Parts: sequence; C-alpha cells; structure tokens
Amino acid sequence: MAGAVGLALLLGVGVYAFAESGSGCGGDEAMNLTVAAAPDIAPIVEKAAGRFNDSKQKAGGRCVVATVKKVEPSSVSTLLSGQGVANPSNERPDVWIPDSSLWVSLAQSGAGEGGGPGGAASAKTTTSVATSPIVVGLPQSLAAKLKQQGITASPSWDNLLKAAGGVAGGAVTKNQMIPAGSVRLVVPDPMKNAAGMGSLMITNTLLANDPNRDSIFTGIVRTVRESTVPDVAAEFTHFRKGRTGKQPISLSSEQALWKYNKTGPEEPAVALYPLEGTLSMDYPFTITSTDAAEQEGARLLEKAMSTEATRSDVHAAGFRTPDGKAPNGFDQKAGVSPARPRQLPAPKSAEVAKVMQAWSKLTLGLRMLVLIDVSGSMAEQVGPNRNRLQAIAQVSQGGLSMMSDDTELGQWLFSTNMNGDKPYKEMIPIGPLDERIGSTTRRGRFLSTLQQMRPKPDGDTGLYRTLLAAYSGMNRTYKPEFGNSILLLTDGKNDDPGGPTLQVALRQLKNMQDPNKPIQVNMIGFGRGVDRNELEQIARVTNGSVQTAMTPEEIQKIFLKMLSRRIQ
Repeated sequence: MAGAVGLALLLGVGVYAFAESGSGCGGDEAMNLTVAAAPDIAPIVEKAAGRFNDSKQKAGGRCVVATVKKVEPSSVSTLLSGQGVANPSNERPDVWIPDSSLWVSLAQSGAGEGGGPGGAASAKTTTSVATSPIVVGLPQSLAAKLKQQGITASPSWDNLLKAAGGVAGGAVTKNQMIPAGSVRLVVPDPMKNAAGMGSLMITNTLLANDPNRDSIFTGIVRTVRESTVPDVAAEFTHFRKGRTGKQPISLSSEQALWKYNKTGPEEPAVALYPLEGTLSMDYPFTITSTDAAEQEGARLLEKAMSTEATRSDVHAAGFRTPDGKAPNGFDQKAGVSPARPRQLPAPKSAEVAKVMQAWSKLTLGLRMLVLIDVSGSMAEQVGPNRNRLQAIAQVSQGGLSMMSDDTELGQWLFSTNMNGDKPYKEMIPIGPLDERIGSTTRRGRFLSTLQQMRPKPDGDTGLYRTLLAAYSGMNRTYKPEFGNSILLLTDGKNDDPGGPTLQVALRQLKNMQDPNKPIQVNMIGFGRGVDRNELEQIARVTNGSVQTAMTPEEIQKIFLKMLSRRIQ
C-alpha cells in the first residue's frame, strides 16, 4: 500500500480508491474513470473525487472509481481534436475538466461534430466546478501612483490597449485612466493558456461591429505577440519593486493573481475589472468517454463536483463558485474585489476556432523583401523640404518600428542601371532584424540606408524586371516557417524600355508560382501619380494588395491592413 501511494504521488496522480476485501471496488471489477483536470483546479477535483470514491457509487452494477491527473488543457484539446497523438503522459481521458470552455470549443471544432478521425466526441455538461474572471493586473505601486493622481475608476479595454502601445479598438475612452505608452502588456501564450486565449476573444467581441476590425485586430495581435510569456507565473516575475521605465500589466485569471498575492511578494498585484466586462474561466465538467456505462459513471461523478464540500474547497483556493460568488477573503488587501464583474457573452465554438486560426497566421514570423523605388520621379516635392523618396523613407521607418526582432527583412533599391544593366541593387541581404551586420544590426542598417537614399536623377522605373527577380529569389529561398512576402514602395508606374511588358511580366509571375510556396506581393504607391491598374493586376496574380498613401502618417494603417490579409 505504501509503495502504491508513493508511486501515485511521484506520477502526480491522485488515487482515492484501493481494493478492499469484499468491497467490490478496485481491481478488475471496478469501472475506472480517468479524469484530466487543469493543474490549477486539480487539487479541488482530487478532493471531490476522493469523497466520491469513498461513497462507492455504482453504474451498470460496477463500482465507479475516479483517478485524477493534472494535465494542461492545451494538450487534451489537441488530442481530442484528432490533431495530437496519445502517449503515456497524455492519454485520452474519460472526463475532462479544463480551465475554460474555450478549450472544449477548440477540441470540438478540430474533431468535427461527433468527433473526427483520431479524435473523440466531447460533451460539455451544464456543471462548472468553479469560475474565475480574466482580470488586468497592475503592480501595487503603479495603482497607488494612479490613485494619487486622482485616477480611481476602472479602465476600458480600449484604454488598456492604447496604454500598452496597441491599436485602439475604435471605442472612445472618456476617462483615459492609464496614460498611453506608460505600461507594457504581459500576456500568457494564447496557444497554451486560457487567459491569453480569452484576451483575444475579448478583443474580437469588442471589435464585432467595427468596420476596420481585421486591421485593428492585427495590430493588437502584433502587440500581444511581443508581450507573450510561457505561463501566468512568468507574468508576475515582471512585478518588481522599484522598477523604472514602462510598468508591466498582466492578463490572468483572478485566482492566479490572488494566489500570487498570497505568497507575500515585495510588489503585490492589484486586479482591475474593465468597464465593458470580461470572460471567465469556467472549469467545465466535460464527458469525453463514448462508452455508455462510463458516461453513466461520469454523470455520478459530476454530482460530486457540486456539493457544499466542493464549493467550500473552491472558495478556499481563491476561486469563485459557478454563480460568481467570491470567497470571504476577497478585499482590497488581497488585491481583488468581491463584486461580480460584468460578463461578456461567451464566444461560439466556430468563432473561437476562427480567432485562434487568425492568431496562428498573424504570429507566424514575417519574412519580407522590401523594394524601394529611387527613380528620378521620386525627387518630386510633396511638402516643405521633403520629396517623395524622403516621404517613403518616413513610411518605411514607421513600418520598421512595428516589426519584431525575429522578422527577416531585406532591402533592394530599384530604378534603371542600378548595377550594370540591372535595374535593382541589393542593399541589405534578407535576414533577422536583430542579426549583426558589421558594427550594427540589420535594423540599424535599415535605418541608416533609409536616411541615405537619394533619387537617381536620370533613372527610370524598372519595376517589372525588379519584381520578377525579387519573386524568383524569394521563391528560391522560401522558408515555410515564415509568412513570405514582397513589399514594393513606388510612385507606381513602370518605365523601363528594355524590360518586359505588363502581360509578359504577369505570365512569368504565374509560371514561377508554387502552391506550396505562397508569396504575397504587397504594394504601396505614394502620391497622385500611382498607376493602380498595373499594380492591381500584379496583386491579383500574387494574392497581394495595393494601397495608396498620400501622407507618411497613413503608413501604420496601411501596413496593418496588409498584415491583416493573412487572416483571410
């Protein structure tokens, strides 16, 4: 017995029923239900299962025994969707209690109705073991500073995104609680954590009626991508006393923040509850077994998750009960509020799948070759002491500031006779922005090159030849782990007597295309001389896009709009 208990503890498994002489429980006679529970709720589920096992309930004439394992919801969701492979550490459970119904939605959307090949049907019951709203966490020192400034109201999600450097969601924030650019968002990985996934769902819900939702969502995703950490515990490592510069703000479950504060940290966290409402972790009791007898046994276990004893355990661990009631210890000192926060509508399964697919596409690394027109027409003045090329340089700097260090970027300048009879010249070979090139990084080289660009007085615009050479090069060096694209900045009109016609160029582009190597050609034309017709024909062939910028200030909106095409 001692050896069995010791082995169970080493494996992280709570086993609450053992064979007893003449009891009819345990061994081959018992119906063994495996329960996969999210790590944060597992201790509560283990206690409830222990009480259930002690009651020796029967289904189909057999005693039911529940065995609880702590398993990350993301692993079970992948397995049940049919996209994962079962192994000793991640076997298909009979009952699943993830931290959020969002995981169940993903599993169901992946497996299809009734379960797909290699997957399994999962039926979410009406039982929720516990709840915990997604909250915004501020370091206590920052909260105190804001209070001294007379800022005490709850912020809106719009305010928080602006403050963290994201793109506003279109709402009008009357009370700008947190100054813009003063904080840095820290978010747990949405692919592995329900609080991170929930933050995307909240954003998507609030943007539902915004005509620019794709562009805005893209900007927010790019901000979140730069702020992700592996898990919630990693979020709170950023909360340090005396920290200077931008202060961190976290997104986590209320219970995780409460639990962090219970450790007595030097810099506690204060939970904020945004005005529009939030989503909650709901810890749904989900039956995943397809066996009728096991389903009957699971329904008996389900009742054990709603007893007064279980509700008491839920409160003791810092969770709210399913009705939203907070534990007695929730107060200002604990950093959390006992009031029931406003709830946003739960997203439907199809919407959850759509948003997470968008996240996967938008967080795929960028690999981009930038082609900049330096022909003579780029010397045309577009403002006081500023010509087209200088405006393009400003546009490019704006786009560069939005790219992460792991973005792979390269730069060519083009006109005519730039390198012998070639109309283009490679200025910066494609590679990661943070990679060293000589005495500086590739990002530094970009900034330097942009400042030094000058129009070629007698140069025409060898646009087609340059684009064909660029497409060929990107095709040859294609990297499937990146979103591969070409960004062309020009005054928009090909002028290259020695080059191919538009129809020849389009035909050559089509011939180079490989369905396994999608390469978008996105084009930004600056000024009123843009020939949209020829650029749009190129865009149609390459699944790209054409945008026209009249002022440098328009670059952010245009750049986000181009990035958002990856959602579609």
